[in-house]
Amino acid sequence: MNISTSLNVFGTDYEQAIPVCKAAGFEALDFNYWDHQKDVMTKTWEEEEAWAHRIRQVADENGLRFTQMHGPVHGRLFQQMVPGLDTDSFLTLAKRSLKTASILGVPWVVFHSSGVSVEGESNREAKEFNVKFFQQLFPSMEHTGVGIALENFYDRPARAHAVRRTYCALFDELIELIDALDHPLIGGCLDTGHAHEQGIHPNEIRKFGNRLKATHINDNDGVQDQHLLPFQGSIQWASVMSALHDIDYKGDLTYETHQSIRVLPNALREEGLRYAVAIGQYLIRLKGELTGA
Repeated sequence: MNISTSLNVFGTDYEQAIPVCKAAGFEALDFNYWDHQKDVMTKTWEEEEAWAHRIRQVADENGLRFTQMHGPVHGRLFQQMVPGLDTDSFLTLAKRSLKTASILGVPWVVFHSSGVSVEGESNREAKEFNVKFFQQLFPSMEHTGVGIALENFYDRPARAHAVRRTYCALFDELIELIDALDHPLIGGCLDTGHAHEQGIHPNEIRKFGNRLKATHINDNDGVQDQHLLPFQGSIQWASVMSALHDIDYKGDLTYETHQSIRVLPNALREEGLRYAVAIGQYLIRLKGELTGA
């Protein structure tokens, strides 16, 4: 297990960020396509391809591999969050992201599931909608050899004293979707922060078994999606690492903790990243030492 970080700790200047992450002690990287999504939507494929090759060259020069990518994001529904995106245009963007991932050497791209309508839908309708959507990406996945890791999310408050359900906020829903897609290049991504907001105990991570291919490691107070370093919130990290040990998770420990790093002045950022690496090393030791929690 390597200690990795999303490059979103630096905003969008990835060419500058990569050597700093290397100097801080990170062993791998996550490429956050979402950081660049608005810019990518204005590029031709040829421009995006050249950009990806440039980033790959900088990573190679620093001896770092990209072991996962946060793919493009559409919001809870395809017509929300990003102007100009609908199901068809997002599908095109998703295919491009898989090609970029292939250039970068990324084995797994993380995607969110989608809702069906603003009115809500049954689990059956949501599952069928998502199965049909992601099946359209199978040819691109098989052509590039890049897999998709579907991420757990969390239910959102809709108004006072009410909660709007989000499909795949529960591990059982996400696992059902992964199994329904039934493809060797489909797996799961555990977002520890989303699970904590949802009130899911870390012991439930064991449900993933060998489906788990990627992680978004971050902490929060159980209420907001704060993207903090471990031990800065209230997640039970010994239980998390014990569960990862028990399912023999072989992927990386990948941080999505930009809110703990971006707040630092530039003069302290590398020191903050070294601290993050030290926390990751401690967590990996826990995984090796614990057998159950």
